Amino acid sequence: MHSKNPLLTQRFLILLIGLFLCSGSVLAQNATIQGMITDKATGQPLYGANVVLESLANDVILGASADSEGFYSLSSIEPGTWIVRISFIGYVAEEDTITLESGENRSINGSLRPDEAMMDELVVEGATGAVMRDEGRQRITPSDLTRIPSPATGDLVTYLQTLPGVVAMGDRGGQFFIRGGEPSQNLALVDGAVIYKPAHIVGFYSPFPESIVSGADFYAGGFGPRYTGRISSVLDIQMRHGDRRSFKGAGSVSPFAAEVMAEGPLTEGESSFIFSVRNSLIEEVSTWYPIENQPLNFQSQFLKTSYIDQNTRCSAMFMHTYDRGRMDFEEPESIKWRNIILGGKCVALPEGSRALMDTNISLSHFSNKVTESEPFGFSSRVFGLNVDLNLRQYIGDIRFDYGLITRLNYLNYDIGEKFVGIQGDKYTELILGTYVETAIPLGDKFTLQPGTALSFNPQGYGLSLEPRFRFSLLPFGSEEQEISGSLGLYKQSIVGISDMRDISSVFVAWAGSPLGAKQVKAVHALLGWQQEIFRGFSWSVEGYYKTMTDIAVPVWSTIARFTTDLALADGKAYGADIRVEYNRGRFYALAGYGISQTVYTSSQDHFNVWFGEEIQKYNPPHDRRHQVNLLFSADLGGFTMGSRWQLGTGLPYTRPLGFDDLLDFRERLPDVTSDRGIQRVILDKPYQGRMPVVHRLDVSVEKRFQITNSGTALNLQIGAINSYDQTNIFYYDVFTRRRIDQLPFLPYATLELEID
Repeated sequence: MHSKNPLLTQRFLILLIGLFLCSGSVLAQNATIQGMITDKATGQPLYGANVVLESLANDVILGASADSEGFYSLSSIEPGTWIVRISFIGYVAEEDTITLESGENRSINGSLRPDEAMMDELVVEGATGAVMRDEGRQRITPSDLTRIPSPATGDLVTYLQTLPGVVAMGDRGGQFFIRGGEPSQNLALVDGAVIYKPAHIVGFYSPFPESIVSGADFYAGGFGPRYTGRISSVLDIQMRHGDRRSFKGAGSVSPFAAEVMAEGPLTEGESSFIFSVRNSLIEEVSTWYPIENQPLNFQSQFLKTSYIDQNTRCSAMFMHTYDRGRMDFEEPESIKWRNIILGGKCVALPEGSRALMDTNISLSHFSNKVTESEPFGFSSRVFGLNVDLNLRQYIGDIRFDYGLITRLNYLNYDIGEKFVGIQGDKYTELILGTYVETAIPLGDKFTLQPGTALSFNPQGYGLSLEPRFRFSLLPFGSEEQEISGSLGLYKQSIVGISDMRDISSVFVAWAGSPLGAKQVKAVHALLGWQQEIFRGFSWSVEGYYKTMTDIAVPVWSTIARFTTDLALADGKAYGADIRVEYNRGRFYALAGYGISQTVYTSSQDHFNVWFGEEIQKYNPPHDRRHQVNLLFSADLGGFTMGSRWQLGTGLPYTRPLGFDDLLDFRERLPDVTSDRGIQRVILDKPYQGRMPVVHRLDVSVEKRFQITNSGTALNLQIGAINSYDQTNIFYYDVFTRRRIDQLPFLPYATLELEID
């Protein structure tokens, strides 16, 4: 797509390039240091580690924090002798004395070892994560995942469901709608590789258990130009490196799943592996409970090998997931999907270089298929090759993030008669792109982050520009209070087609933009406030407004029917998220509230006939108006107790107005007094009804039994899902006039063995 104002585009790019070239001469007489801070045993980057320089000549103190790759940079350092101290909570600090010459650029890396005497303190005093954000990013750590009561004993997907603005349809299906966006509009990455379906079919499991996740960066909106190809949200997951010095393992079993994890050195001190397998048991074990059988099955396998030296971290990984099941347990229709991912990643800081280089190459395959629904079986496949080069460097006090992007996608789908006119197709796209973003401090309180992504798609879009702008303000000069905001344009060239008339439908056909439409586009506007009131207690509020254009939606009909067609709609989503978090001592509490509204506007052929208006506005089936999450955990007397209460207001659905019989006049004249025709369901306007409010309480109690002094331990967790047995609706089938509910009260016990 060509820019409508090429002169404005040229000036914007010239401004960014000018900043890059001119800032090189700023403070050239001063010295610069940079480096990577990692865990000594695993080589894992230590996000948030502190680097402090203290001058021996005067009282000047300089400091910086490591990012998610463990990278830090300090510039504008006066020549002289300095004490450098590298520290991170729960680790033994390193300290050294260095002498810097005028104009010198030096790499100083830190490899910290855990402080066994502080391990309890690490758990108790860990930094809050659900409230405080950094440049719009919420950093999710493994300790965050373990706070959620669940038989999964720490899972990324379970944690995401506690965040306001994230709407899950129920306890099955693995779909997430974030701030009005659809699941196919979310970008999920695992070590830089795209994963199209990052959740399992059972709602509190994913391929990302706490035992193999290093951390994740979550953007509910307003993300920077490094992330392109999706218009709603970003979940960037980093997987752990294995231990380079000793072998470790763990295994767990619950009524829902069994899991095994192992890690250790390949070459001691240099290379390692980590391996994980997870298999579901719910299909077999559900017969033990006084509930209906649960025909749900999932499995995942993960393997990662890593080579790490002082300036380089290189890894290769493989991931496979498979899910199969039925959304309606009484119907034969079954859905299954599979992810296969191969990826390689290198993060390097060459000696003497000021730029951190992050190179990724990955292959992603995704397939999903609906079976046992003849003659309407359908399937979809995606094959993707991604090659990315990302660089980060500081010139003076200005940070530059820039890189190159290459994507090759092959799409193949066959959706039978589900959508008239687009039964099957093949589509290939090649995208070449680049991006740049700068972080420009204006004084001590204000930081501007202008940036843009530029891509070229020879399949018809041509050049496409996505300008984005972010800022942060420290009104009182302290990081304890911050105002932040963003405004940006987002585009998506491949779309996921789904029949959202039925919220239980989780099948997605990946295709090029249908109906000759241009790229799907969105504009995000965010404004937020976060504050740490006192140590361990913080709160935040963030408002957002998002517009979306050229969204593919099913054509609405007054008669409920299996087949339909596609139409285009525009949408808008707006709302606010409020979070309050307490994390101090042995207690943790989080309260989250989200209020939102999503509205679609569509013009369809028959609207004028049926309603007297050509254009209709409606709330799509994922428009959850209010959402509340309350989370609490405590360590008392050797026991860890946790609870989570969640509430969501009812989702929209299309109400049936009545029924009629369709008589066939083609072969004979029927007797209208005795002949029965084909029964049809007559529908109201789209999505005018609301399903009931859903709410439930999950609880757990965990006890750790130390077996050996070396670290081998047995963990026993006892808990219950939906502890007060609330009857929560999953969806309503207007064809059969049946209500399908979520899980009832379900007690469980999880046993985990850790071997060290």
